[in-house]
Amino acid sequence: MTGRISRGWRLFKATFGILKAEKSLVLFPVISAVLSLLVLVVFIFPALALFSSTGADTESWGITQWAMWVAFIFVFYFITYLITIFFKTAVISNATEVMNGNDPTMGQGIGISASHIGKLAIWALIQATIGLILSMIRSRDNLIATILSAFLAAAWELVTFFVIPVLIFENQGVPGSVKESWNLFKKTWGETVVSGFSFIVLYIPAFIMMFIAIGSLFTGIGALSMAAVGLFLIILVATGVLASTLHGILVALLYNYARTGEIPGMVDRDLIENAFVESKKEKKTAVSGGGNI
Repeated sequence: MTGRISRGWRLFKATFGILKAEKSLVLFPVISAVLSLLVLVVFIFPALALFSSTGADTESWGITQWAMWVAFIFVFYFITYLITIFFKTAVISNATEVMNGNDPTMGQGIGISASHIGKLAIWALIQATIGLILSMIRSRDNLIATILSAFLAAAWELVTFFVIPVLIFENQGVPGSVKESWNLFKKTWGETVVSGFSFIVLYIPAFIMMFIAIGSLFTGIGALSMAAVGLFLIILVATGVLASTLHGILVALLYNYARTGEIPGMVDRDLIENAFVESKKEKKTAVSGGGNI
């Protein structure tokens, strides 16, 4: 288990090497974030119109009002998920090209996403449905419901970790991709989990800046508070973009080796190979030690 933790952390660091080799990968999450923000702005006005016509007191809403609101939120979820998935697909596609020694263009990544738009739309539809259900669970004023929602969201994220590369690189539909993603996850569960949690490290500067911004509010100096809050937001957005890029690279990195056995030159071969070898050893140990008490 210690070996898995160590490799998970090193895998996280290895994603920086691939990003260094192809810095344009970070532009996909930037475009995704901008488009998602525009969608949010566009949806604010219909939301205000809906509240003005039905009343802001949701407790007095009937079935019709709630149905309209749920449908409205679902459409918003679907569009934002589709945008995110579309550009994440481009990151994974181009990161794979970099690992193969090629120099992909942004147009190539977008082209791959566009050529699979049907499957990606179905996947976005499923993600929007799951997201809406989890959001409804969280909306209950109940601690257990909140914890359950967080647990289900984390589990779903891990199970579907490899869905996008399976969708675009293999001739499988969404159900088959989810199943295959689960099979691939079981091969690298330790590395996937640890490297995923390692992304929290990226947010340390944002957390520090958040406390500084909160502290500045007590100084009574308006200009200082505005500058601190503004800087916090800039760092938070920049960190989110970087984390999104590195996450896509990590998915491509683990998937690429699972399917081809090839390791990019900027990544330590032993690091990736041992991630799969140890998984096999653990199975053998479990079988041979099955009669022990």
